[in-house]
Amino acid sequence: MIGVFLFFILACFTQNIHANRTVTVSTKYGDVIGYETDVARIFYGIPFAQSPVNNLRWKSPVPIDKWSPNVLNATIPPPACPQPPCKVPPILCPAIVSEDCLYLNIFTPLSTQSLQSTPLPVMIFITGGNFQFLDASAPIYESERFVNTTGVVLVFIQYRLGILGFLATGTGPDDIKGNFGILDQRLAIAWVKSNIDAFGGDPNEITLFGQSAGGQSTALHYVTNDMQPFFQRAIIQSAPLTIPFRTYLEYVTPTVLLAEQLHCAFGDIACFRRASFEDIIIAQEIINNMITSLEVLLFFEPWVPVIDNVIVRGQLLDLVYNTSFPLKQLIVGTLTEEARFFIYEGWAKPVLPTVYGELILGTFRENAVKVLERYPPDSIFDERPLLSRIATQWVFACSNRIFARKAASYSYVFGYPLDFDGWGNETYCNGYVCHGAELPYLFESSWLNFTDAGRRVSQSMATYWTNFAKSQDPNEPIRVLTPWPRVTTGNEKYMYFQDPLQVPESYLKNDCDFWDKIGYK
Repeated sequence: MIGVFLFFILACFTQNIHANRTVTVSTKYGDVIGYETDVARIFYGIPFAQSPVNNLRWKSPVPIDKWSPNVLNATIPPPACPQPPCKVPPILCPAIVSEDCLYLNIFTPLSTQSLQSTPLPVMIFITGGNFQFLDASAPIYESERFVNTTGVVLVFIQYRLGILGFLATGTGPDDIKGNFGILDQRLAIAWVKSNIDAFGGDPNEITLFGQSAGGQSTALHYVTNDMQPFFQRAIIQSAPLTIPFRTYLEYVTPTVLLAEQLHCAFGDIACFRRASFEDIIIAQEIINNMITSLEVLLFFEPWVPVIDNVIVRGQLLDLVYNTSFPLKQLIVGTLTEEARFFIYEGWAKPVLPTVYGELILGTFRENAVKVLERYPPDSIFDERPLLSRIATQWVFACSNRIFARKAASYSYVFGYPLDFDGWGNETYCNGYVCHGAELPYLFESSWLNFTDAGRRVSQSMATYWTNFAKSQDPNEPIRVLTPWPRVTTGNEKYMYFQDPLQVPESYLKNDCDFWDKIGYK
């Protein structure tokens, strides 16, 4: 099953780009040529690390060397990191993949052209895709309008994915230690902080944010002491915080399966390194359909960070409660029907009550009876809507409440479905707020396709997000019609993104109280 986060048809994201005006920026690494549209400047494919190939495969990323006196052409989207083929409308799958993929894209408003301009707040976005799919140049991230209307500098970063980014065999001198995708993110964030002033950004006003696996990554950086100097605030969007990270022991089975697929002896890392990335990705696609852990949720995200007690020191819900430093300002939230996409993608045919019971038993084991008592079968034909409801609560909404109660300054729920034909063949998401549905609204990347109501939701979301990036308060400095209250002890009000906006309280309280008792492990 592929758990990618959102797929839209090409027509929804066609932008009127006029790439006939180039613009040059001077950085400490050398000059960069990007291009201007009528509303923004775009720099595609700026390298932040050396190509992780040959001896650098499964190694920590190495900082990029200066390219001066050469001039970097940053007018073409970079290749995506290697990944299995997408089983989705092909326009949203990367057209080109390469191990040489450690690049970032920068969008700035035209106002940054003037050297006299006040440096602008910077927002660094970590993309989703289950730690193994998609890239930073997807059409949903075309953010010209976003930066132009809000006055921020926006950066999208790429990182190694899947086996090449997260395989972990151990801690010995010849082992693959894992977490390379996380280390890539760290180096990209450090590069931005050191160089964004050349693009008109303020290195002391950085907001880190991400969605889905990018939300999990953001949450990890948020609770990691080493990362605190690199950003001032964070936004965690739709992070499946219940999905656990693996231990080295839990990576043994995937490693054995990989060795079989590559015709290598178990532990023969040199043999792994000799394999082409194409063969590794073929193996990854096969292993994705195998059971590699008794943790059911790892079937949805099989290649996750490893708890190495250096980069990753535990599970996210434990880490947020055990930080030894003050937590930064945070927005955290989820969508109303996060899991519908994953359930309907995984089970193309109706799930009968008997199968539903088996799934609950296999997932919750000793707590299965309690779950069945609270969520008994409610259809003789198809239990997928009920499974979607359970998974949305358990994997997303309620574990996010745990995080929010400890750390969040502001909480939200997004409940506005796509109001244009954007789901393609994923018709089961039409009229529903499936995982990722907020992204075109946030980045205003399908503005021409929105209804008037959709444009109101989009503009509100972009304003709140960038207000937060400017002032740590989503209500300032740009005036908002609906104030967003802070989360405080005894006050769990949240912003509900609908049209019109609403500010309810205690989202899914009774359900989440139940899941808190059941637990998230």
